[in-house]
Order: sequence, then C-alpha cells, then structure tokens
Amino acid sequence: GYLVGASMAINGTITVGAYIGYVGLIWQVINPLRNLGRIIVAMSEGGVSYKRLMEILKQDQEPIYEGKIKVEGSLKGDIIFENVGFEYDKGHAVLEGISFQAKPGNVIALMGSTGSGKTSIVNLLPRFYEYTSGRILLDGVELKDYSRNDLRHQIGIVEQEPFLFSRSIRENITYGVGRAVSDEEVEAAARAAAVHDVIMSFPEGYKTLVGEKGVTLSGGQKQRVAIARTLLKDPRILILDDATSSVDTETEAAISEALARLMEGRTSFVIAHRIHTVMNADLILVLDKGRVVQSGTHQTLMAQPGIYRQIYEVQTRIEFELEKEIAGV
Repeated sequence: GYLVGASMAINGTITVGAYIGYVGLIWQVINPLRNLGRIIVAMSEGGVSYKRLMEILKQDQEPIYEGKIKVEGSLKGDIIFENVGFEYDKGHAVLEGISFQAKPGNVIALMGSTGSGKTSIVNLLPRFYEYTSGRILLDGVELKDYSRNDLRHQIGIVEQEPFLFSRSIRENITYGVGRAVSDEEVEAAARAAAVHDVIMSFPEGYKTLVGEKGVTLSGGQKQRVAIARTLLKDPRILILDDATSSVDTETEAAISEALARLMEGRTSFVIAHRIHTVMNADLILVLDKGRVVQSGTHQTLMAQPGIYRQIYEVQTRIEFELEKEIAGV
C-alpha cells in the first residue's frame, strides 16, 4: 500500500499531502485494531484467573481450631499408621493398607516412583487431607482429635522448592514462628543452617530484600534460609520433600549438614529419590501404587530382591559411569 501510494505521488496521480494523509489514516486504523487484540488476550487471561480465584473464594473456610485435645508444650513425635487408606475421589484409592511406626527421633524415608503415594502420606500428618480408613496415632491420640492449628505448630516442612516472600531475609527466616524473635535467635538459626556467612556477604546483611520467590538467592541459599526458618520454629515433626534434589554436589553437602542438625532429636519424614540420602534412615518405606511393597533399613532391603535394590544398582551404575566420564577414562 505504501509503495503504490508513493508511486502515485511521484507520478502526480495524487498529491504528496494526500499520500501523507493516506499513511496517517492507515495508522489511525491499525493501532486501535492492535490494541483491541491485546485487550481481547488480556480479557481472556483475566477470565481464567478470575475463575480460579472464585473457586478458592467459594471454598468453605478450613476449621483449624476445632479439636478434642489441646496440645500443651511440645509433642514427643511418636507416630503410628494403622492400616491407613486415603482417597481424593470416592472409589479411587491413593493409599491402601499403610502401616508403620515412627518412634520419637526416628528418620522415616519414603521412596518410590512419581505418583506412588509418598507425598500423600506426609500430607496426612498436618491434616492437609483426612485419611478415609484406618487411623493415625500421634503420641497415643488419634490425629483427628488434634486441631489443625496445634498440629501445624508442631510440624516443620522443607520443600524441594521453598517459597520465599518479597521481604528481607530476616523476615523470611522469622515467618510463621508465631512469637517475637531476637536477632541472636535468628543468627543462631542461620548459623546452624550454614547460611549466616552468605547473608553477611550482602551489603545489607539480614535486611537484604529477597525478590519475589527468592530470585536474589541461589537454589541452595533459598533451601538454607528455609532450613533456618524451620529451626527457629523448633517443631517436633519434620517433613523434608526431596530437599537436596535440585542443587549441585557442593551445595548438597552444605544442605545435608544443615539438615542433619535440623533433624537431630526430631521425628523426620524424608521423601527422596536418591538412595544415598536415606541410607542411614531408621526405616525406609518403598511405595508402589499407594501400597508399601518393602520396608526396613538399608541393610535389610539390600539383602532381599525388590524395587529398592534395583534402584540402588541403577543409581550406582549411573554414578560410576559419570565418574569415569569426568575422569576421562
């Protein structure tokens, strides 16, 4: 269109002024159409977001304070699963016949493929979901008799991708503690989590602002801030959801050391995919399709054929091949 108009202006068929007016008119038409396209896209995205938001707002408020038993002080962390079953939807079992005991201070490792039920088991402990059959006892009392509020104050969770808020590092460490915390306590927790030196390397120290979702920090640093937060909370029960899976070897060593301090004296549930992270667990549960297919210590499970030994052999072979490749053999 521009070339035709320019040619006509050169040939004298139309005036230069008419050509300029023609070009201006085209832009007057095109720009609103472009903006209309953007508005349609924005409205479509907004409609989807609105629908999701309304689904949340229409949910009944969770009764977090209802419970027959009031927790005074700290729990011991003695947990028993007795033939526990769970369904998200009626008739579609996610867990079936889960039975085991975690004594105070024990480390329970959960292994299995994606969708085997590992996360579903630990989600029952803070009562994010309610088991549909069997029972869970905590210090001899049925789990459902505790209020969700009391339970969740006794449970600390370190996830694979910890969520940090767009606040200072100090505020992120103290988030959810539920009491006034001194600078000395925050620093002690950060030292135990092996993140104090990292924090002090920033010009603002503990006042350093963390970007949305912790973009200011590396993956390993975010994990250690989350560990410091959990240490400060001082829970009796820990849930560690594959906390070292997405970091390099050096960072993994630092996180593992911090986790060892965190787990000391606490009943801990560790979801893991790499066997070397759970070899020292007091009890390893191997899950498949919502059932426990093997249970025992590392030594016990290595002495019998099954999924655990297969995983160990595959992972050992992969690590051996990687070491050979690095060494250039």
